[in-house]
Amino acid sequence: MKIVLATPIYPPDIGGPATYAQKLKQGFEGRGISTTVVSYGNLRKIPQPLRIACYVANLLKASLGADAIYAFNAISCGIPACFCGKILRKRFFIRLGGDFLWERAVEQGRIEQTLREYYESSVKTLRERLTMFIIGKILKSTDKIIFTSDFQRQIYFKHYGFRPEKTVIIKNPFPEAKEAPLQTTPENYKILYAGRLLKLKNLEFLIKVFYNVLSKTDKPLTLKIIGEGPEKTNLIKYDKVTFASPLPHQELMAEMGRSYICVLPSLTEITPNFALECLAMGKPVLLTKETGLDTVGNSLILIDPRDGADLERKILYLLDEKNYADYVEKIKKIPMNYTWNDVVKEHEKSFISWSN
Repeated sequence: MKIVLATPIYPPDIGGPATYAQKLKQGFEGRGISTTVVSYGNLRKIPQPLRIACYVANLLKASLGADAIYAFNAISCGIPACFCGKILRKRFFIRLGGDFLWERAVEQGRIEQTLREYYESSVKTLRERLTMFIIGKILKSTDKIIFTSDFQRQIYFKHYGFRPEKTVIIKNPFPEAKEAPLQTTPENYKILYAGRLLKLKNLEFLIKVFYNVLSKTDKPLTLKIIGEGPEKTNLIKYDKVTFASPLPHQELMAEMGRSYICVLPSLTEITPNFALECLAMGKPVLLTKETGLDTVGNSLILIDPRDGADLERKILYLLDEKNYADYVEKIKKIPMNYTWNDVVKEHEKSFISWSN
């Protein structure tokens, strides 16, 4: 079997799709599945629409002898993959772990809605409605749609109307123990966020809550934000907050291990790897309630991304040593044996069953 992975980025580029594509390629090839990756890479230097035309040409060439094309998003990779699949009569699969339309609307400052609220709202631009129409056509054309959570699948099923039997959930994995050694004893009272600095990450909200908590505790609480993005220029005006550029993965894991709690106050987080890595290390996480990780059960402390009093109350709760220890014990009981090897196995099983 030969699979072509159509991804927006690939190492040395940094990001979730790059890591996922690399891990999947390594896993497939370890199982004797020939795998070719097509990414935008240097094509990003080329202006649109020539860029996407070049991507389509590269994808067509790579897919000539392939059994299937596997796209890692609905737009920049999904549209070319759908086109190539139709032209070459190849099976076409698509993986969805984010939402381009919602992210763009939030980053443009037009909305401050969660993913669920965005799709429920009737206020959308003509361009958004046209893009939704195109995405709907692509999703109905694909052989299978891979979601990382039922949370997103339910939203999409309601608003795009594909057949539910076309879908499968392949969750994001927990890192293995050697990648995320258990480190439950913090070295300080540091609150940590790591990821892209975007409006949808709701970091200004986090900083303002942090200020309120400082006035209500005598603990030497600090806040560190690691990452880059367009919101950085707006955020660095705040004092008492430490900002740092993205770190190599092992250095980031060490930073997480030293921290007191990790916080993801985003408007929506579908299946955040940052939270999975924190949990694998036994590190307390405060995570937005608008997430696909809510299926972990009652083990996680979820927060309302618009209710500052809620986040403030839960940070103060964890500053109590007994509450902190209780949360750590709950986290230790979460099953975390779902690894990259399982992700590869599920994909292999699915691809083989879909090819029959």
